[in-house]
Amino acid sequence: MAESSSSLETFAHYDFSIQFVQRCADEFQWKDLSEDVVMDIGCGDELNCCKAIIIQFPEVKALIAVDTDSTVFETARFMNRIEFCVGDIRERDSLESYEGKMDKVISAHTFHYIIDKETAFRNAYRLLKPGGEAGFFFCVNSYMYEFLTVLREIQNYEAIIKDTFALNLYATELGKQYKELLEKIGFKHVRAFEEELKFPFSLDECFKDFLEVLDINLVLSPEDAEKFKAIILHLYEKKFGKIERNPRYVSVQLSLLGVKPMESSD
Repeated sequence: MAESSSSLETFAHYDFSIQFVQRCADEFQWKDLSEDVVMDIGCGDELNCCKAIIIQFPEVKALIAVDTDSTVFETARFMNRIEFCVGDIRERDSLESYEGKMDKVISAHTFHYIIDKETAFRNAYRLLKPGGEAGFFFCVNSYMYEFLTVLREIQNYEAIIKDTFALNLYATELGKQYKELLEKIGFKHVRAFEEELKFPFSLDECFKDFLEVLDINLVLSPEDAEKFKAIILHLYEKKFGKIERNPRYVSVQLSLLGVKPMESSD
């Protein structure tokens, strides 16, 4: 039985989170976090980064999981090891009580949803103690965004695609530009690592998820939806190719790391 795209995505996020935390540990030379308070921004109900921290650093002093949606904490695991906080990194007031108190701030699979990244990065900077370290892991390009952009250029489907996604969700700024942005904010020793990730999806599940994103099942008749399906699958495979005879998921992920200087007063 083929594994669904949603379960593949869940597994991939956890695996990538483990790798991201390991990269932070390697780059920042984390050995002992028994005196460190770590905040995970955009933790989600899977708490992937928190779990990765606990696995790699079971002696961590404190973990604070932050999400904008309070319902994610209802099903969250490892609750006895983690302090939960409803907050939005885009809104300084929502996390103001934590400013200047965090030894580490990490975030995975969250910042690609944020249009005003500079404000979010500034708010993360304010959360850190002087000398504190921050790591961000997020998508800077993806098969879905590129594909939606292609479909917008097709006259028959322009109206269907309209308003289904932000045109500037993935700006042209990649690693170098985000590195410069963190340096502008005040971070030192900034490092940026880009990686292209590819893995196959089940064709049917891939399209099912695609329909859910566009919500086109509400605006197309069943007959037109089938025609649309055939066309977009052809375009998708032509643009991205296949892995193991199935359409492949393609994304570019960025690991962005920086340190708040000891002399910082913000």
